[in-house]
Amino acid sequence: MPDPTPDTLLDGAFLARLEKLALRSRTRIAGRRAGGHRSLRRGQSLEFADHREYVPGDDIRHLDQHLLGRLDRLFVKLFEAREDRTVQVLVDGSGSMAGAKWDAARKAAAAVAYASLCGLDRVQIFAAGETLRAAGRPVRGRSAIHRLFGFLRGTTPEGGTALARATASLPPARAGAMTVLITDGWDPAGLEGTLRRLRHRGGQAHVLHLVDGREIAATGLSGDLTLVDVETGHEVAVTLDRDARARYAAAVDEWLTGCSDAARRAGVGYFRVDVADTSEGGLEERLLRWLREAERAAPGRRR
Repeated sequence: MPDPTPDTLLDGAFLARLEKLALRSRTRIAGRRAGGHRSLRRGQSLEFADHREYVPGDDIRHLDQHLLGRLDRLFVKLFEAREDRTVQVLVDGSGSMAGAKWDAARKAAAAVAYASLCGLDRVQIFAAGETLRAAGRPVRGRSAIHRLFGFLRGTTPEGGTALARATASLPPARAGAMTVLITDGWDPAGLEGTLRRLRHRGGQAHVLHLVDGREIAATGLSGDLTLVDVETGHEVAVTLDRDARARYAAAVDEWLTGCSDAARRAGVGYFRVDVADTSEGGLEERLLRWLREAERAAPGRRR
């Protein structure tokens, strides 16, 4: 299969929909006092917030001429400050992500990046295997998506999983930041420690759990087999009969429940996508639904 091009990662119609779903941190930061009352910190954005009476030294460009005409008093307009936010996207680049999960992971990372760049956020992408690889410093502006696409296209999944070490190596997250982990959840150390570390970094944290229904259902496998761990090369001889399939199905259900419970306990947003499921519009519709859920979960979101 040829490596996805930017157009196949995010086609034009999908890009247009993502522009409307820019992930925004809605948290208002309490700031300095004004006129004896605690208020929001004000800035030069275009979003009107309030009025207050003019005091010498205020910028006369913000005088409200309509109120001057009606009340014969000077008031200045206050505007809510925009806080720069950095969105850090961590893609699990271990060997178990190869195939359909990797294609979906790159599309998901590109979707988060593009939506965030459209929302004027800074974006930084990392791939985590046995080491942490970065696409460079945080970037801003829609034109930067080409650089991030290039990094995603040039990265291949290989080696073992070390998500805890990778998350510990991430650059510090500022208040209001967002960290997104895209992974298949296969980690010998388990997910909970990694997710707790993400949550304690500050800001929001979300995990997109990618599974392949063909893998977890062991479709088409039967009889005496030797299974090889794609990350370690470790071999296990198994006999897949009815009882073995039942035990495997029970173990899969327990593992999936454990992943979602770990995210809940850690206070991290959790969303699962089966990359083999083509119903309900396929992968793109599921990614859009995930982005909407993440936006609704943002603290301080205006309704």
